Amino acid sequence: MEVSPQFWWYLSRASGIVAFVLLTASLVWGVLLFTRALKKIDRASWLLEMHSWLSGLAVITIALHLVALVADNYVHFGWKELFVPNGSTWKTGPVNFGVATFWILVAVQGTSLIRKHINRRFWKYVHIASYASWWLTALHAGLAGTDATHRAYQAVALLATVAAVAATVLRIVAPRKTEATATA
Repeated sequence: MEVSPQFWWYLSRASGIVAFVLLTASLVWGVLLFTRALKKIDRASWLLEMHSWLSGLAVITIALHLVALVADNYVHFGWKELFVPNGSTWKTGPVNFGVATFWILVAVQGTSLIRKHINRRFWKYVHIASYASWWLTALHAGLAGTDATHRAYQAVALLATVAAVAATVLRIVAPRKTEATATA
């Protein structure tokens, strides 16, 4: 059975969109955990596990997105184009948004893995950068993604944006959770 020559291109597109949706879900779950907006019906431990699980899945789909871009022949992407700002000559600005997002997420995920061994305030400031990574991802997808003109993608992007904006507003206006629940 022969694989379509466009397999890697389709995989890079699909994994990029799925990663965007997973990052959105992770952002929403993180805000629900922080604010405890659903305290009457949620469990902090479950919210934390879901947030971690969604973040981990997002990292996996981002890795798949990057590998598929390197394997595809439509646009040449080597490791330099994926990890170094201005490394790509193809849609340099939007690709740079993706590169910046990658490095922000490395910092967020890395500090989260060692959270118990680092200063809480430092972890919090690094983690706040995940909001910027979401917006950079949205810009990257909308400006570099070849599906940006498709109605299905536009509907997904609109729903993701509404969810991210609503979560961000909730994060800003909702009272903070108590210190007792902060360690959950």
